[in-house]
Amino acid sequence: MAINCPRCKDRSLNHSRIEADLPALSCDGCGGSLLSLLAYRHWRENQPDADASASGAQELAEVQDTSVALCCPKCQHFMTKFRVSADAGNQIDLCVHCDEAWLDRGEWQLLDQLALSGRLTQVFTQPWQNRVRSTEAERRAEQRWSERLGADYARARELREWLRDSASARDILAYVNQVREEIPR
Repeated sequence: MAINCPRCKDRSLNHSRIEADLPALSCDGCGGSLLSLLAYRHWRENQPDADASASGAQELAEVQDTSVALCCPKCQHFMTKFRVSADAGNQIDLCVHCDEAWLDRGEWQLLDQLALSGRLTQVFTQPWQNRVRSTEAERRAEQRWSERLGADYARARELREWLRDSASARDILAYVNQVREEIPR
């Protein structure tokens, strides 16, 4: 029985290889690949340098990310989306029932560029996802401060960094807080 692409729906997945020793099922239409995490773990055990970035490219690969919910082509359960990083907006789909990951066109190359091809299974963990969300929240907060402070933002960041390194940071803040009481409202 043929397994159809979860994205294209009407195209069969064909045997392929993501890497020389990493088998997958790929779609000729959308270019996505279904990767068994069992095969991935076996490949990873035999790739001691899989954490290193192969390309060294500065610009991230262009990825055709699927934004809609996908159903696993093997069991038809909904796949869960996992963010790779705060720098890359794409999501990798995982069927927790079959332990199969759907990689859209370009996602393996993106993982390789981010030096994550050897750490794919970590992306699916709660601590990883928490770090991604935390990083995104910090960036949004910095953006709001930048907009709020305008031209003073750069100087305020310098002050903050200086305070982080100062053993007297609490005393300095207490002293500076006195100025706040002197500022007319």
